[in-house]
Amino acid sequence: YVALSYCWGRKPEENYMTNVASFRARTDPDGFPRSGLPATIRDAVTVTESLGIKYIWVDALCMIQDDIVDKHSELGKMSQYYRNSFLTIAASTPSCTTGFVGTVGRCEKHLDSPLPRDVVPFDVFAHLQDKDEGRAGKVYVREENIYRLHEEPINKRAWTLQECILAPRVLLFGSRVIWFCQHMTHSDGGVEDWSFGQNELERTRREFQIELNKLDKEGSNANKWADTTSNQDIYDLWHRLVGEYSSRALSWPADKFPAISAVAAEFSKLTSDEYLAGLWRSNLPRDLLWTTPEAATHRPNTWRAPSWSWASVEDAVFYNQPPPKNVTLLAAVLEVDAVPLTDMAPFGEVARCNLVLTAPSFPMKLTDEADREEYSKPWLKDFKFKPGRTEREMLLESLKLEALKQVGTSDGNADEDVKKEFRLPNEMFVVCIYGKRNELFRSNDTGVDLEDTAQEWTMWGLILKKAGEESGEQVFERVLSFSQVMVGCDDAFLSRREQFRII
Repeated sequence: YVALSYCWGRKPEENYMTNVASFRARTDPDGFPRSGLPATIRDAVTVTESLGIKYIWVDALCMIQDDIVDKHSELGKMSQYYRNSFLTIAASTPSCTTGFVGTVGRCEKHLDSPLPRDVVPFDVFAHLQDKDEGRAGKVYVREENIYRLHEEPINKRAWTLQECILAPRVLLFGSRVIWFCQHMTHSDGGVEDWSFGQNELERTRREFQIELNKLDKEGSNANKWADTTSNQDIYDLWHRLVGEYSSRALSWPADKFPAISAVAAEFSKLTSDEYLAGLWRSNLPRDLLWTTPEAATHRPNTWRAPSWSWASVEDAVFYNQPPPKNVTLLAAVLEVDAVPLTDMAPFGEVARCNLVLTAPSFPMKLTDEADREEYSKPWLKDFKFKPGRTEREMLLESLKLEALKQVGTSDGNADEDVKKEFRLPNEMFVVCIYGKRNELFRSNDTGVDLEDTAQEWTMWGLILKKAGEESGEQVFERVLSFSQVMVGCDDAFLSRREQFRII
């Protein structure tokens, strides 16, 4: 069977969706006329027939859209539908009402050569070095990056990522027709002036497919990925998937987890790991260190994820300057769970989440110089990178720079950006999750005085703020993460652990 990946468009009612009322008629053995189908689905049926394949799976038709039980049940099977398809047709049109079959992306040729017309020939004469002779010929040039895969409409929608990344083969109908499989990528015309293999999206898709193929052949990878310190690559792949997914558009905020649930389901099989609101238990400390392009983040009006999950924000997410493999884990996770909204969709929406961790930390306030000394501990006042400036002062300064960042937030009009200023809360808690001890420099080399007990560490961690109380216990929210911040500290600070319940 063939599966279809496409953009529904702004008006779901145009999508010929199956509902409770129409379900009986659409399951009639005699079928129903294709004339009522929107153009995208109608063209997909035509292509499927042309391939000699009898069946096609279309989400709008094959799921009862107004039956919540059926939707949850079907969403739990999405990974099976796309992975087990013979082929996925990716219709890169902005709406289901737009057809895609026709003359697409075909290049007319020069009269005197088989090359496409957008390649311009120049007559040249090349001199041989240190000789009076040479060779005449032609050089062909064209506009650089004339085709950009990520600009296809289908690659801007969140739902379509998992539909295409899980498929063993994809036939993309966009401004070009492109074939993707695990062996090769080819387009229907033109000279490729960049390698599809170098494209980040295609590289990620292919790497994920390779891992899934290994799983099919070798069985469970539980032992292979059990040691995350030596097998970080598989979780780095998840981070890249999250980065690609979070940069795409969703019509409904509540779909944040469902729209990547099929990928999460397959990733769980790869690692035999537990899924926790977009993060993984075995890699949780690293997974917590996601960040956004700007300090200000935008959260949906209705709760859908805890603040420690990347799914709690509407912004694009990435993992910037992650800790290397030879760092020291300073934090310990005491409790963590993420309860799904329904057992039928274990990788879908979450009902409630809990995270308790301990780590070296210290409070920080955006206060004036007179009050600073109280909050300088455990940072050593004599540990100075520049005369008169403690490391804590420099850390505070870097956080203030984060507070000054401006970010654009959509007000519903995609063509207009509203600037929003982000300010750090007055009282924060700096929580150190990873650290790496650096080589100390001496005062006779640098002119900087150091106490003998001082240690220079590079830290990765979270900035938290108080968020009230639950059942008489103080709870905290994530504000942002920090990476590669150099600090001065001593053994007493590193050995002391503070406990935080993050919601």
